Amino acid sequence: MKQKAIQILSPLVGIVFLVSGIGKALIANEFSQSLAQYGIEELRFLAPVIIISEIALGLALFFGIWQKIMSFLSLIFVAVLSLAYLYGQLFIDVTPDCGCFGHFEFLNTPPLLTYLRNLILIGILLFIFLNSDNSRKTIDLSEMIVMFCILSAVCFVTGYTFREATRDEGTQFITEGKGVNINVENTVLSEFLTLSKDSTYLIFAFTYGCPHCINSIENLRQYERLGVVDRVIAITHYVDPATTKWFEENFNPNFQILSFPPEQFFRLINRFPISYYVRNNVIKMEIRGVLPSGYLLRRELRSIY
Repeated sequence: MKQKAIQILSPLVGIVFLVSGIGKALIANEFSQSLAQYGIEELRFLAPVIIISEIALGLALFFGIWQKIMSFLSLIFVAVLSLAYLYGQLFIDVTPDCGCFGHFEFLNTPPLLTYLRNLILIGILLFIFLNSDNSRKTIDLSEMIVMFCILSAVCFVTGYTFREATRDEGTQFITEGKGVNINVENTVLSEFLTLSKDSTYLIFAFTYGCPHCINSIENLRQYERLGVVDRVIAITHYVDPATTKWFEENFNPNFQILSFPPEQFFRLINRFPISYYVRNNVIKMEIRGVLPSGYLLRRELRSIY
């Protein structure tokens, strides 16, 4: 009976690990920035290690390879990440959204449900560990090919999306090339908002788990007051109410925030933050990276226009 349960539970937990790892791999840059919230910038370099480890454990659990040792390692993996998240919640005030499933935002849960889910996972993994042997399952060729393909694909995607987070290019003001000097109606931005032709705007695309985005907020709050633009609009993706409450309590935004489904929002960009200076319904400037102060942005705009 116990072996029958293990045959069902092990692949199910493996699927959870795989979905979670793939979701993080799709936005490895954002996940790495979430790790930096814990106060040590270098922690972001652990993102690829965490993602690939999660995928490897998920594959081992799904195919039932070395169940005893893999269930134990998976238990430690979940426990360590849960304790780190708890520490961040209690002592550092990190974003409530754990980002456990990365790009699959709809699967992320508020803190209480996150802890409950992880406790259930730990309980299942403990059951597998206590009731399985450490015999090595024979792996057939088709399983080896599947595992190799999944691991290779995840490594590639992780490297591709993570590389943006390892660049330190500072704030970039882009006024020429693709994406600028284009009418908003002819860009993806038109899916998110309708602007007045006789006003100036600063459109700020951000995520709640991005430290560079968070570092931009105080400067963003200056822009309307200093007359840099007529209106500031921030756009992001849906998050749980706890994250929204945390953001409002800590930053008291004085600008409009529009939220969209993740699958729609991430069609706009996958690197954050990105801001757009819009005048007469035309994107005149794209700003990549942390926003400058209102004074510096106004000076930059005057030097160009």
